This record gives sequence, C-alpha cells and structure tokens, in this order.
Amino acid sequence: MIAEETKGTIKTVDTTRNEVVLKGIVKDTIYEVGKDAYVTLDGVKAKIGDLRETDRAVIVYDKKGEHMVATEVRGLRDAQEASGAVKSILAEKKEVIVKGLVKDTTYELNKDATILIQGKQASIKEIREGDNVWITYVQKGNHNMATLVRAERK
Repeated sequence: MIAEETKGTIKTVDTTRNEVVLKGIVKDTIYEVGKDAYVTLDGVKAKIGDLRETDRAVIVYDKKGEHMVATEVRGLRDAQEASGAVKSILAEKKEVIVKGLVKDTTYELNKDATILIQGKQASIKEIREGDNVWITYVQKGNHNMATLVRAERK
C-alpha cells in the first residue's frame, strides 16, 4: 500500500474522534488520525488538538476501504513548506541548500530544528547531496529559518 499526500485548509479538528476535516471544493474530506501518526505544527512536534480551523495542512494517508487514515499531519499556521533535492549542506553553518529551477534556496536550521531521514531522528551531517527534502520554515527578514527537515533517500 502506497501512502498518498494531500494539501488543504483545515475545516474542523475533532480530538474525541481523532479526525481532521479538510475543506473541499465539492465536499469536505475526513481523515482519521492514526494513534502513531506524526503530527507537527509549523515544523514542531504537536498534538492533533494543537491544530485549528484555517490552518493549512499536508496530510500523508493510507486509504483503508472507505477510510482515509493519516500517518502524518503537518499543520502550517505561520510557516511554509518547500521541497526539492539537496544541492549542498554546510553543516558548520547549519545550512541546507536546495536546488531551484531559477536559483537555489538556502535554509538555516533553527537551534532546535528537527531532522528526520527516512522517518528517523538524525543530524544535519547525515543529509546527503541529492536527498529529496521537505522543509518547514519561517521567513525572518531575508532568512529562511527551518524548524523541520525531512529527507528521503533515492
């Protein structure tokens, strides 16, 4: 079973039923949040109850019959998310540079940033050129400050 990913705006969060509802164009979609689901808000580990309506969300889910079961919910309130292939890593400066179509983008890691490689906690030194990354970040002036870096190996 291959996990699917969707993006949208949260309409409601029901902590008693462990559900997140995303607004739809035609109809809303209910996602059951699995008990082992990885939940973040602006790149920081969170609980489903920390999410609010109008937060943007990226949900990774498995379809089980008629049910959509979320394995990961990435809530975005003040942060943004970007993805791409790693061009280079400057571990001593705590920077990850992602290849861009027009220009490359540098992301500076916050001092308490989380790094996950293949879903496991890691350090910046373990990220490799060519890894696909999803970075949750907040713009501060002309700096992109990363709170979460998720890397997948090819």
